[in-house]
Amino acid sequence: MRQPDGLPILRGLCAAAGPAATGAGPPARTLAGHGLSFYWAHPESGTRFAAYGETLRTEARSPRDLRDLFASLTAPGAVEWLDGPADARDRPPGPFFGAVAFDPDEPLGPEWAGFAPVRWAAPRIVVFSAAGRRSVAAFGDQAGRDLDLAFRALSIPQPAAPLPRVEATPPNGARSAWGDLVSAALGSIERSELSKVVLARTVDVRSERPFPEQELLAALEARHPTCRTFFLRGDDGSSFAGATPETLCRLEGRDLLTDALAGSARLAEAAELLGRPKELREHAWVVEHVVAALRSIAEQVEAADGPQVRKLADVAHLYTPIHARLLEGKGLADVVETLHPTPAVGGVPSRAAMRFISEEEKLGRGLYAGIVGLCGPGRADLAVALRCALLRGPSARLYVGAGIVAGSTPDGEWAETELKARALLSALGVTG
Repeated sequence: MRQPDGLPILRGLCAAAGPAATGAGPPARTLAGHGLSFYWAHPESGTRFAAYGETLRTEARSPRDLRDLFASLTAPGAVEWLDGPADARDRPPGPFFGAVAFDPDEPLGPEWAGFAPVRWAAPRIVVFSAAGRRSVAAFGDQAGRDLDLAFRALSIPQPAAPLPRVEATPPNGARSAWGDLVSAALGSIERSELSKVVLARTVDVRSERPFPEQELLAALEARHPTCRTFFLRGDDGSSFAGATPETLCRLEGRDLLTDALAGSARLAEAAELLGRPKELREHAWVVEHVVAALRSIAEQVEAADGPQVRKLADVAHLYTPIHARLLEGKGLADVVETLHPTPAVGGVPSRAAMRFISEEEKLGRGLYAGIVGLCGPGRADLAVALRCALLRGPSARLYVGAGIVAGSTPDGEWAETELKARALLSALGVTG
């Protein structure tokens, strides 16, 4: 028996972790001979998912492939549990993990070597925590052996290493280039070609030695407990990591939760956000787009009457939660196709904004502002990959963006990106 697109059924074993393996915190660097492949954590809810090794991998090379991939990974029979029914005990979310690029139809640039525009995998071993309970699962032909090895390895403490000394690379001409880019966007807005476009830039940092992933993830979790901390390893040893505040979707069966997160201010100015026309207008466009898009695939869509202010460690945002009940027969493939990319990372009108980004930004966003997370039979927890960095050895490239609308200024939007960069810079050890 095989899934519709030819992926084999994933077979797994799951068991509760014993007293020696209890606790919380960042993952071990290796487990039972397998390196850390993926990490996902939401400290506020106590959810953590650490995946080691891979037993299955799949990639999509066209929009049709992307639809088929998600339909296959979330199909009811995609995972077969050998230790009992799927609802017999806590099961890991997913357990398929991966990412989708900002523009999955475009090849990734050379700086993204080791990654792919669309890649999802199943782990060999997962250690996951939820609701105060910790469990272990293993998948593939060696599931029994891997589960036993994982339990033995979990009882061995992992020593922590200090973060290395890190220095940010001077921006040189980046600020003037940013000014030119923002001015070009404002020109398009004046000509009514665009209402909003989200522009991005990079910040480069370099350390005295490679970044220790365990300590970086611990720092991200500690500084951003309400965000989703994520880590994805590339084939060449590089990694993509961050702590994103933005949900693309949380899906349980046909019940969908997403949000609109747009409009930013310094924490000291958080109370003023609800009275700023520019930020309110930017936020309203995102809400309207998400609600209208979901109505094409949902029988019921509900958004809060007005935005709330959501405070993070370094910045405050306007935030509106949105709930939907999908139509019968609709699933994650439809949600991703409908929502990605949202105006919170693209713009309004969507096609014109994407064209402007492609022609003018010249950044090569790769996985930045794409999708990262977990999915599995009838379930998904996907986020928009923001406040993130591409790490390779002792170097890290941070990606940050800002929404440009009428009333924006190059200096004001530069300051906003500087503010957002702090989410990673502080975790990486850059001070000042």
